[in-house]
Amino acid sequence: MMPLESFSLYVLICVLAPLVGAFTLSFVMVFERHIDNLQKEASKLTLEKELQHANYDQLNQQIQPHFFFNTLNTMLSLARLDRKEELIKGLEVMAKFFKFKYITHSSLIKVKDEIAYVNNYLEIQRLRFGERLEVIQKIEALCEDALLPPFMIQTIVENAFKHGFEKNVGPARLKINVYHSNDFMYIEVWNTYHIEQLIEKKDYSPEEEGYGIRNIQKRLDLLFPEQVHYLHMTYIENETLVKVKFPLTK
Repeated sequence: MMPLESFSLYVLICVLAPLVGAFTLSFVMVFERHIDNLQKEASKLTLEKELQHANYDQLNQQIQPHFFFNTLNTMLSLARLDRKEELIKGLEVMAKFFKFKYITHSSLIKVKDEIAYVNNYLEIQRLRFGERLEVIQKIEALCEDALLPPFMIQTIVENAFKHGFEKNVGPARLKINVYHSNDFMYIEVWNTYHIEQLIEKKDYSPEEEGYGIRNIQKRLDLLFPEQVHYLHMTYIENETLVKVKFPLTK
């Protein structure tokens, strides 16, 4: 006959063994699920990063030829007119402009860096448009170190020149406002002409007009999939307003 102590130990083992097994099985299942989620998250991040790089490359290719040839023509005109100081200044800002374009690969940059990049672009455009161009900027101090997708403001500004100022005569007034409210950042770019509206459901190719603006919307979708964000283009009297909203990020 089994001693009482041995019998008690046997009963205890019989009771605890299923519990230990169930606990171990649950732990393994939770661990495997966690590993699976990490692998899915890593794959998602990799895909998003690759897509962003592809978008940036396509965006650069879309911007460069149009602006590059116009800039070269402007420099050539300044050289022929022997306006050396303006030519040297133009070459300096053009070098800064293209340097920034080719060293920027981050998914987010500071607003003040983006504005500096835009200002180099505007300095070049001032050589072309002269007194016709008026630029008004209001950048909230708190937003200067906030983050945004690179080339966002530049793309909207370039769109205003390409589809507004270059296709029309008369004053070219550009307004850039950057401000925040309730943990969201807002970017507004106004220009004094109507620009063709985007077709919401259309998939633009890199060769098409409107691709750059659509690219901004796609990047916002990738960066802030679970948070409120938008890009709207509206007409207010004779002006076009492009307004972007996304979470304030530092």
